[in-house]
Amino acid sequence: MGDQGGPPLTGLGILVDEKRVNDLLTQKTGVKAMLRSGCNLALFVVFLLLFTVLALSEPLGDHRAFEGYLRRRFDDAAAMPLREVESVSSFWQFLETSFMAGLYGNDTRRFYFPTYVPAKLLEIESGNRLLGVARIRMLKINPNEGCSVADRLESYFPTCYGPYNPLIADTDSFGPPDEATGDAVFQSYGGSTESTVSGELADYFGGGFMEAFTTNHNLTSRTIARMRQYDWIGPGARAIFLDWTVYNFNLGCYGVCRMMFEITPSGAWISSFSVDVLMQRHLNPIANKTAGDWLSLLGEVILVLFVLRYLMEEASEFVGFKGWRPYIKWDYFSDAWNLLDWLNLGMMIATLGMRISTWGLAGNLHVYIGDPAKTSVGTFTDLSGVAANVRIIHGMLAFNMVLTWFKAVKYISILPYITTFMQTVSMSQRALSTFVVVLGCLVFGCMLAYTVAFGQQMGLFRTVWMSFVFLCRSFLGNADFGQVYDHSPMVGAFLILFYVVGMMFVVLNLFYAIIISALADVRKEEDMKSGKKLEQTAGKARDLWEAFSNQFRLLQRFRSSCPGLYARIQIRKKNQLKKEEERDAECMRREFAKRPNAALALGPGDPSKGRKPKPASNSINAEEAFSDSDDASEVDLGPLRNKAQLTRGGMFGDTFGELDGSTPMLTDANAADNGEPPPETIHLIIQATRHVVDGVVDRTFGARGVLLGEMKESEAVLLKVGNVLEVLGHRARDLEVQQKQLLGSR
Repeated sequence: MGDQGGPPLTGLGILVDEKRVNDLLTQKTGVKAMLRSGCNLALFVVFLLLFTVLALSEPLGDHRAFEGYLRRRFDDAAAMPLREVESVSSFWQFLETSFMAGLYGNDTRRFYFPTYVPAKLLEIESGNRLLGVARIRMLKINPNEGCSVADRLESYFPTCYGPYNPLIADTDSFGPPDEATGDAVFQSYGGSTESTVSGELADYFGGGFMEAFTTNHNLTSRTIARMRQYDWIGPGARAIFLDWTVYNFNLGCYGVCRMMFEITPSGAWISSFSVDVLMQRHLNPIANKTAGDWLSLLGEVILVLFVLRYLMEEASEFVGFKGWRPYIKWDYFSDAWNLLDWLNLGMMIATLGMRISTWGLAGNLHVYIGDPAKTSVGTFTDLSGVAANVRIIHGMLAFNMVLTWFKAVKYISILPYITTFMQTVSMSQRALSTFVVVLGCLVFGCMLAYTVAFGQQMGLFRTVWMSFVFLCRSFLGNADFGQVYDHSPMVGAFLILFYVVGMMFVVLNLFYAIIISALADVRKEEDMKSGKKLEQTAGKARDLWEAFSNQFRLLQRFRSSCPGLYARIQIRKKNQLKKEEERDAECMRREFAKRPNAALALGPGDPSKGRKPKPASNSINAEEAFSDSDDASEVDLGPLRNKAQLTRGGMFGDTFGELDGSTPMLTDANAADNGEPPPETIHLIIQATRHVVDGVVDRTFGARGVLLGEMKESEAVLLKVGNVLEVLGHRARDLEVQQKQLLGSR
């Protein structure tokens, strides 16, 4: 440590100290950089695994089995399946034969025993209970609103009913008078606390005419008979909902069931059956207070911390500071990968907010477990809103799972093909944005065309969304265009042709061209940078290994524990190094033997190129003709070796005669009368000229190679100097901050 006693180095003097330069480079590109990259990768792996485990933590197999049981009991295996409901009469038949049998079972004799007492929670079958009561709800509209009858037929049809609209909903009571109050039995209830239900025909608001199906089978039978007798489903009915919840105490799950019947103004019925399985953690995060609930909640908290960490990291990339004033780096948002990160993190935050909202919504719901005689519509526990939120959460998790795993390619960019893929996406994002606009216009036009042309006759194109689904299925080969052609050969053929030509032959090929062009450009750049990147990676690995070896003194430990093996390894290295030196010396000797005056370091760029040893006599004197810089060599003119090869006449003969001051050259016997050299001589001169030109070209390329090599070495040196200066700059700024803090504290 001889430099400890001297004065500290400052300025460019630090660059002279090789040890300090190496230390600074190690700090910049060595161990710290590798450790930081490794820590980031490890944190992301933990984040990815945690997100995946939380998303798959629900027992999906049990949920599917529970859902399948409910569908078989109330629909598929019932006496009358749901698909057979096509009118008011078939609806009442379904309600009496299938729905009632699903709730109370086929054996109803026990309900008529004198000693029968209705249960607080109706037992359905094998550990399943009806949670509270079931409810039937109907929405109807006022007559002669939202519809019109032709003038010529108005006298025959004075009343019409249009499609559902909440602004024209009918809320007037009807039915027989109540024995106790005298009011109409069928009352309309408000639905301010109920969520909107989306159907195929419309979005249906809460409220409407409701009746409760309690645990008392006899009371429910009388209620259904009264509803049927007094036309509870009239011509103005537009939607009927059957809502009930089944609780399975073996699984601890809730089966939220809803049957929806939509009635079109034309009289057609559209039915659907949805079953959502909820766990206790969907209603309350720690309701069961089991280890699984606590671990799930702890995982959610850790996931939130990860999201906050990545949010701050992304914010630090586009927020800069000039002095103490922040500013936004707008170039950050031009990178598609950054937008992907924000979309991923934003969806995680939205999912967390939806979970908290669901817990708050479920906290206000209470299940009535009391006297069955006091149950009514008011004691119905509506979990449909919670089920809708959970369905949205599952959809967001599914979409975000794709984004999160796709984001993983950023953290394995050390692989060459991953880097190529990322740069291909970045380079083609502008062209892809234009492609998306073209694709959207074409797809939207086809959606409208198919809906307008076939929406009335074919159920596949009844709505624009269904047309979009059909066209998307065509990409997977799951769409039958033969139905379109069979329905309308002329229009169908042209629409199929427009879609296939526009989508398959134009748009998709445009996409291929964009990606292939960007990939070719990226590969061209990667080929230029791959060598340097591999060298940098190998250098970082060597620095890490050297630091690890020096820290734990691996060489000294190996030498002390295995001295014999260590000695043999060192002897082998010395012998190998000696053989390599002998090989290099032999190659150098052979090269000098071929070209004793060549500077091997410069190769074709050596200034001695183009010259040869001077012969004893009868040669073209290069010293007289061109230069007198070397007495032992002359210009290499290839096949032109002596004066006797040239004739007296012509430009060359006169030139050489004037150069040496002697008489003209001897006349060749084969020379022409006009003094021109023979063709052989002209050919010889052309060959000599070509030899000189080739030598000049080789020397130029050699000099170019030498220059490029020097430039690369200079570039490497300047990069190292830049890294050192950057580290020194960081240290100078740190010292400046420390000095300001020290002066401020005083």
